[in-house]
Amino acid sequence: MTDYSTELQFALDVAKIGGAIAAEHYRTDPQRSQKKDGTWVTEADTSTEAVMREHIASAWPEHNVLGEEEGLAAARGGEPLDGAPTWVIDPIDGTNNFMSEIPTWATLIALRVEDRSVVGVAHAPALGEIYDAAEGLGARFNGHSMSVDKLDSLERATVFFGGDKGFYRHDLENLQERLVLESWRTRGFGDFWGHVLVARGAGHVMIEPHVSLWDVAALEVIVSEAGGRLTHIDGSVFSGEGSCLSTNGILHDQVVAMATDVR
Repeated sequence: MTDYSTELQFALDVAKIGGAIAAEHYRTDPQRSQKKDGTWVTEADTSTEAVMREHIASAWPEHNVLGEEEGLAAARGGEPLDGAPTWVIDPIDGTNNFMSEIPTWATLIALRVEDRSVVGVAHAPALGEIYDAAEGLGARFNGHSMSVDKLDSLERATVFFGGDKGFYRHDLENLQERLVLESWRTRGFGDFWGHVLVARGAGHVMIEPHVSLWDVAALEVIVSEAGGRLTHIDGSVFSGEGSCLSTNGILHDQVVAMATDVR
């Protein structure tokens, strides 16, 4: 197995640099605009991504970069390189929280090789939390090893959701209702935080109706290396866009089966 410790340390460094830039804009009412898809972008998003891209281009010029704000390109600019490893960055995951001065937002960075995430970092400056993992190297929360809680009963499980409206938009309201009724408790911890809470054992299931690759790439390896699973809601490998389900692994098939039953 390839040793990705060098890439992981680089990702940690860049996530901290990006997070520091974003944090400078936090609670300062940064300029914002609405994109064509209806989502928001702030000057903090664009400036953070630009700096992260500069660091990647300097250290890994033979790689590609995919970012939420600037799309996919070769690290040094221009058309992406065929078959090259790709750094995936989300400068501020949870932009709506960021704009509303809710502290659950993070700078995400991942390295993908042959369409799988092998390195991932989620840095949440306002929470003072950083999560990291690399293939074969385990997962950590603030530098300490972490793992999922191996609970085997949905009746005793804590389930996290993204925004309720998304479940109605994507015909998943029946699944949400069943999980609410059949689990121990539910909480609305959307974006990156619900997934890393599962990874660190603070909950057991996290569902988002629709996300993009930059929302998930870093979390995929963090959840996996902590002993959990991250897939689409139907149990298929996350393909880059669509629904997202993270669990402690033990409850995964049960939730997938439940999703099939209610569709």
